Amino acid sequence: MSEAESWTRRVEAHHAQSLKAQGNSGPPGDFWRPFASAFRSDPRRTDDPVLDSILRHVTTDSTALDVGGGAGRLALPLALRCTHVTVVEPSEAMVEELREAMREAAIENLSIVEGTWEEVEVDPTDVVLCAHVVYGVEDIEDFVRKLDSSAVKRVLILAFIESPQANLSPMWEPVHGQERVDLPALPELMGVLWEMGISPDLEMLDTGARGGFESWDVAIEQLRRRLYVAPDTEPDRRLQSAARELLVDTPDGLVVRGTPPRQQGLVSWRPE
Repeated sequence: MSEAESWTRRVEAHHAQSLKAQGNSGPPGDFWRPFASAFRSDPRRTDDPVLDSILRHVTTDSTALDVGGGAGRLALPLALRCTHVTVVEPSEAMVEELREAMREAAIENLSIVEGTWEEVEVDPTDVVLCAHVVYGVEDIEDFVRKLDSSAVKRVLILAFIESPQANLSPMWEPVHGQERVDLPALPELMGVLWEMGISPDLEMLDTGARGGFESWDVAIEQLRRRLYVAPDTEPDRRLQSAARELLVDTPDGLVVRGTPPRQQGLVSWRPE
């Protein structure tokens, strides 16, 4: 089995588990709506080492494309540095937050294309950035090829060593009765790229944080959504029992016991 085929099978298995857990309720309309505001950051911040690494790849003459740019955490600082930035984003809630953040920061050299990367058409730019998006992509080869063909000078992909929800996987079996299939992440991405004949540079970035919940109530609310559990049901009772056993208080907030600090890598290469 190829690296790309293995990637696809893991994504399909993960999505199948999610759909089964959702039951008759079906997929949520916009999964990101409850969380979108949390994806905003000060575009003029100077204490973000991940952003600093990305900005080293652009100049004041650069154009940039942020695929899955969300609420503009990276796109807005890029717009302050570049000639123009385009954001591709399918979530209506994220786009609303992005437009509001643009107004607050008085940033006008940014355009938004609403839709998934697979369906939109955009002009090539000097730099193409894709941060924390690839995990759930089924056809990873076509996705990467489109990134490559849309970049003139550099492709940048930011990814965690483990997929963003992997820290919650110990909660899945107590609630749903089966081991969670985690989405592929940085190690699997590197295998796919090598298989495609791409030999990227890799800069490892240690963010230090573990993505904890700020309180018990917030933890339960978000765990319900991320594990597809309705309040006051038998799965909800199992979730709360598992949370009492597995969540521990840390300086990063409430985290699942054994969760390590998050590490991520900035993968980059010059397009063909």
